[in-house]
Amino acid sequence: MDSVEACGTGPRIPLPALLAEAQTIFARDFDARLATSEFPALSLAHSRNVLRYLGDGPRRASAIAAEGGVSKQALSQQIAHLEHNGFLRVDPDPADARARLLCLTEKGERAQRLVRRLFVEIEDDWAATFGGTEVEVLRRVLTAALGRRRPRC
Repeated sequence: MDSVEACGTGPRIPLPALLAEAQTIFARDFDARLATSEFPALSLAHSRNVLRYLGDGPRRASAIAAEGGVSKQALSQQIAHLEHNGFLRVDPDPADARARLLCLTEKGERAQRLVRRLFVEIEDDWAATFGGTEVEVLRRVLTAALGRRRPRC
């Protein structure tokens, strides 16, 4: 059963390819929903790489880069986009004059609430399509496979 499924239906798709395609489908759906919202300047990347880390208050970009595994260059571009579009502001860090803190604006807080709602909507759509039990099994398997920590939404 290396490259062919047991039932003979064709080549077995490698798990990394399935995960990548699922991510692509999710991102496409998410971005399409954002495009028709009050926040068309956002994307899944902005939501995943920056906004989700600011829910508990201001953070340094370096902390977000380290925790999120995003390059400082990519993160810097996303921060500039979010700041330019009014989703966040960059303030001096009172604890270190050389450092700066990323803070959500009121618009950024509204966007963050929308992002969370869209995550739930898409997951609910998947549950309606594939079954709630199957989506929960997928969640448990992926959580166990990741093992290290529970991803933020």
